[in-house]
Amino acid sequence: MSGLCFEGEIDSFSIRQQEFLRKVLQNRGYTDNKVIIETVGKAGDNFIANVKRIIVEDKGGSTFKMIAKVAPTNENVRVQVQTQLLFNHEGIMYTEVLPKLLDLQKSAGVPAEDWLKFAECYGVMLDAPDEIIFLEDLQDLNFVMLSRFKSLSNECIKINLRNFAILHSLSMVLKNQQPDVFEDFNSKLPDHFAVFGNTPEYKQYILGIEKDTIEILDGSKYKNAIRGTISQVPEVFAKVSKNETKLKYSVVIHGDGWTNNIMYKLREEVSVQAIMIDYQLAKVSNPVCDILYMIFNCTDYETRRVHYHDWIAYYHLQLEKSLAHFGLKVEYIFSRDQLDADLKRYSKLFLGITTLMSTILIRKSEDAAKLKDAMQTELDGMEEAMAKMHISKLDRESILIFKTRIEGFVNTYRELGYIA
Repeated sequence: MSGLCFEGEIDSFSIRQQEFLRKVLQNRGYTDNKVIIETVGKAGDNFIANVKRIIVEDKGGSTFKMIAKVAPTNENVRVQVQTQLLFNHEGIMYTEVLPKLLDLQKSAGVPAEDWLKFAECYGVMLDAPDEIIFLEDLQDLNFVMLSRFKSLSNECIKINLRNFAILHSLSMVLKNQQPDVFEDFNSKLPDHFAVFGNTPEYKQYILGIEKDTIEILDGSKYKNAIRGTISQVPEVFAKVSKNETKLKYSVVIHGDGWTNNIMYKLREEVSVQAIMIDYQLAKVSNPVCDILYMIFNCTDYETRRVHYHDWIAYYHLQLEKSLAHFGLKVEYIFSRDQLDADLKRYSKLFLGITTLMSTILIRKSEDAAKLKDAMQTELDGMEEAMAKMHISKLDRESILIFKTRIEGFVNTYRELGYIA
């Protein structure tokens, strides 16, 4: 063998991406190896990027694996989802933000078991339209992705909340110690939804989703709770998020913390560790955005009914513990009263957002594949592609799952006093 020998889906990479892959591997000492490229996951696991696994066979019989996140080449999709912006976000998070936050912990002597955990980044190329990011293969470290069709357990949610608390607290520390650096990160992570969510096409699309959802629901209790919620997401978002980046407790949030973007290490079927992946929607915002998004996208009504209040208390306790490493007191930065007030203030927005997310999360792989194909082939834009995939057009089982989720959202929000 002479040089790197590629097998499998090498044609899924552009010429520039292939050259960058060679450079990344050569920098790791691989110059004369067989390299296998294969697809990761199923339809519905990832709508924004194409995900590949790179397997490098060493002469000694061992293997080195990494994950490649590859930008879509379809111009229609790139425009619809703002591919360049999303890949820039993830590249900045892995090369600048996350390493900086971890350095804060190391400099302060924080114990290793409390360190911010994220996949190692092996290389980033952000030149459009050839964006590609190479990351540590967490599956090789025995991390797994759980089913998006099942509620996450209490243990999983608490691990996620601890990880969020660490991420959020380190933003507060950075703002306290190095405000100029924090503001630089803020400027590099513009809000994707502030642009994407205000187009006429998107507003028309969410209005259709709201009508579709109301038709599926039974009874005025649920119909009235949803009416005006989804269609007003852009307006409510603009209202509640105004000046949020300037608050003393504004933080870098993950922004997309649902089941497929979190990998777990299990011990006897119980989650003992988790690492967040996919930082494409990261931005500076209110900490409750990560909390509400994760809890309502990842759990069912019964699980929330039993554990919700304990989860919020646990998050705040973990935030307090992480800030204490740096001599900061949580009550002076983000008190429990402020946390509770912001959870309620953002509740209407996230009832709409999680309902919208549910139109995607409940889809079977074959339906998700159709949706992705429609996004790639529909010339009139995303709103036309989505119109062809309304929930009411899915099979009865999927519609029932969707209906049950939305009713569960409404029940939880009402029991918490978040909505009337």
